[in-house]
Amino acid sequence: MVDVGQGDCTLVITPTGKTILVDGGGSSKESDFDVGERIVVPYLLNKGIRQIDYLVFSHFDADHCMGLLPVLQHLSVKQILLTKQAEIKEEYMLLIQEAMQKKVPIQIVTMGDTIIIEDNITLQILFPDTTFLSENAINNNAMVMRLVAKDVSILFTGDIEEIAEKQILQKISSEQLKADILKVAHHGSKSSSSEAFLKAVNPKIAMIGVGAKNTFGHPSQEVLDRLEALDCKIYRTDQMGEITIKVSNKGKIKIHTQIEAKNV
Repeated sequence: MVDVGQGDCTLVITPTGKTILVDGGGSSKESDFDVGERIVVPYLLNKGIRQIDYLVFSHFDADHCMGLLPVLQHLSVKQILLTKQAEIKEEYMLLIQEAMQKKVPIQIVTMGDTIIIEDNITLQILFPDTTFLSENAINNNAMVMRLVAKDVSILFTGDIEEIAEKQILQKISSEQLKADILKVAHHGSKSSSSEAFLKAVNPKIAMIGVGAKNTFGHPSQEVLDRLEALDCKIYRTDQMGEITIKVSNKGKIKIHTQIEAKNV
């Protein structure tokens, strides 16, 4: 999980070197700071990454998608994954136009789709389906997907709120939802991560992409308490910077943070 301030950005590198970039942080158009140009692209290039195999847009809030525009402009992107949109935002149009100009294939995914990345690694699309939620439509129709690598799984939740979590619990079995690692929804907002949803996922590790001293009150203490009640280890970018998780061939998980938690 890349530290992009108040936003989400997660890079996955597979054993064969394939790259999946899930969201890219981003600033509003009123801001002079370009997260993509200043953080995401330099971060990728510093790691020697010049190609993204799967560029994944969970939804089109600026703090998730706008950092991906410079990625499209400066790096080779092989495939874009996104869902059908409940509302067409300006951010969506900007990125679609750039993708079309660069001739990058766009795959519209929906509940039930499975994308095979390589041997033993798949992306399972859990939400949304073709029926849109009208309340806070951009957040609540965000893509929810489960990355499964052998016996280890990661659940990405975008900015979904409790109303979407209830829909998911009705439509998706507990077995499909369970994940070792959870990308906590909506930066730990109190409107997300309900007790029922967290119990179904039952994560061992939670990652929260959140900006230091943000004005939203993220992450909510209520959400932190619910995670701790599940004996879940919490890692957050505002306190720890970049969060790196390495999974061995035998499924052993090692975690390294840019800033040691004990020094926070």
